[in-house]
Amino acid sequence: MLSHDELDKIREEREVFVTWRSYSRHVVAEMLEACAVCGTIREKVQLTPCHWCGDTYICKEGICVQLHQAEMHAAVAFWTW
Repeated sequence: MLSHDELDKIREEREVFVTWRSYSRHVVAEMLEACAVCGTIREKVQLTPCHWCGDTYICKEGICVQLHQAEMHAAVAFWTW
């Protein structure tokens, strides 16, 4: 049988783990974003925000930026390439 001290340690470890898990989800969610074109989930540093859309991120490398500009902002796409 476990003593009261051992049970208290187990409860404390569980509380710390549950608290860390609930906060870590929010931290990870702030670091990740999905590309609006291809849907790939990447770190925000690998994505670039669209200048004309509010909260839209696009892959920095590849053709996602050109595809987004051509589909969503056709009037200004010619001037940004």
